Amino acid sequence: PVLPLVEAVSQDVGRVLLNLFTNAFYAVRQRQQAGEAGYAPRVGVRTRRVGDEVEVSVQDNGTGIAEAVRQKIFQPFFTTKPAGEGTGLGLSLAHDIITQGHGGTLEVASQLGQGTTFTLRLPL
Repeated sequence: PVLPLVEAVSQDVGRVLLNLFTNAFYAVRQRQQAGEAGYAPRVGVRTRRVGDEVEVSVQDNGTGIAEAVRQKIFQPFFTTKPAGEGTGLGLSLAHDIITQGHGGTLEVASQLGQGTTFTLRLPL
């Protein structure tokens, strides 16, 4: 409630967030289906002000993303999902919407087998 307003196209940012949530839910489901004892799926969202930007982080404790994959993750048509489960356009378009359309940033941090955090920042 104390965050300042950000100028943004709500439908575009909504699509980005929906994509990040969908990917997070996919990752925790994949890890859960692996049958790891004691695993409890978790997806979280955090918002905060960082300097002259608003930051939104989507974090999961799913399968994580290998370094080689992280280097390509925002490229058009790149996907790690099996055929029919992903277009390979989601994160590429999300990156373009945030960086080119809104002058912000979209970053990924991940540890294989531990989870992933996508962080988007939008200028005030």
